[in-house]
Amino acid sequence: MMTSCTSGHVRQTKDSFDDLILSGKDIFFKDVTFENDIDLTKFEKNLISEGVYQVRVASSITFQDCIFKGKVITSKTDKDMNITLTSFQSNVTFLRCNFHEEVNFRASSILGRTDFTGSLFLKGANFEECTFFQNAYFRNASFHEEARFHNSVFMQKANFLNAEFDATVSFQSASFGSEAQFSSSKFLGYTDFGLIRCSGNFFLNYATFSNRANFNSGSYYGQADMTSMTLKMAEMKNCRFFNEARFSKSVVEEGITFANTFFLFGKPDLSSFDMQKINLDGVKSLE
Repeated sequence: MMTSCTSGHVRQTKDSFDDLILSGKDIFFKDVTFENDIDLTKFEKNLISEGVYQVRVASSITFQDCIFKGKVITSKTDKDMNITLTSFQSNVTFLRCNFHEEVNFRASSILGRTDFTGSLFLKGANFEECTFFQNAYFRNASFHEEARFHNSVFMQKANFLNAEFDATVSFQSASFGSEAQFSSSKFLGYTDFGLIRCSGNFFLNYATFSNRANFNSGSYYGQADMTSMTLKMAEMKNCRFFNEARFSKSVVEEGITFANTFFLFGKPDLSSFDMQKINLDGVKSLE
């Protein structure tokens, strides 16, 4: 695998990347095009449970304005159904990078900061069951095909400000330990926030949903700011809001249901919605 700088002034080889990983030295690439796969599961691995192996990456990894024409792989299942996962001991940064093929970080653990700000995912992006120990930034990121974040754990801030999801995106059963920021994001395909748990504040201000959105059975322990949203059809059944919930200036095109949802601080102001398009059956509060 050869990688070449898009400016033509620098050439990097596969060996330079591999050597840095093996040595544990910090990795920094800028304006480089990677022609083939980046596969971290091929490095030395340890058995952590029956059929499950883990690669431990000590290097701090930073790619800036890079292009990946092959896949980026940190999780793999072989023909014998053995699973290899990756544990990153430091930061994982892909600033304004373009991914032409699938990106698979499934079940990875990232102990440092995660940053995909401004990156473009042209194929599927899989972050299922990923654990982000520090702040995770996906600001201004664009996902052109399916994005999978279900069962992911964000222990610190999760920032998806101005992100765009062109196809199905799932955060089902994701856990947010701190602030979750999705303001001004665009959701063009089916969106699943079902069963999420938010310990900090949750922001969806000015977000737009062009397809069906599922928020069923979510638990919100911090403030839930969902003002000025534009929805097509949404379900928010069986949710639990244990702090203030705000929906002012939000609108829905076809319908929204809050059936059997509980608001600890009282029912929120829903006057911006067309009341004929709201289902409030079984809504409860302490006020």
